[in-house]
Amino acid sequence: MSTRENPPPSWTYRMEVSPTGQAPGGVNASTNDPVVLLHALISLQSQSLDVQRQILETSKAQLDLAKEAAQIARDQRSRQIGELERWQNSHDRVIDDCKMALGQLESVHAALMGDMSHYIEENHDNLVEGDFALSDFVDRFGPRLAHLNTMLAVLRPLAAAQRKPDQS
Repeated sequence: MSTRENPPPSWTYRMEVSPTGQAPGGVNASTNDPVVLLHALISLQSQSLDVQRQILETSKAQLDLAKEAAQIARDQRSRQIGELERWQNSHDRVIDDCKMALGQLESVHAALMGDMSHYIEENHDNLVEGDFALSDFVDRFGPRLAHLNTMLAVLRPLAAAQRKPDQS
């Protein structure tokens, strides 16, 4: 093959690994001297132990970060729940309306999903082969579906509110 078909890489990477304190090729594999082999083994075990310590420290740091992220998520969720409860207490009369609206909007959502699946079934070949047909499909269903999903996401927690026993 010519270099025109396979140009050489613009850079190459090379790394030599040797035990600490020894030059590359410092231990001859054909050496039968047990003392030299023992020193090489001790050196390798020492390096292995150092690497394992580094891995342990990194794992501890990752665990600390994961714990911190979990605590932040718990705190944020607690704030969101508190805000939702305050809103629900301030707008108690709206909760029943939200429950009713959620049920009706879910049926609208289901109808739109049905229409979309029928459209896909009838126009599958055009959607696969034509950019115009795909753009038309996305324009037809995308914004309505996205907005409905957002509305449902807002209504669901409101509609899930439980009235306090002292409220009727």
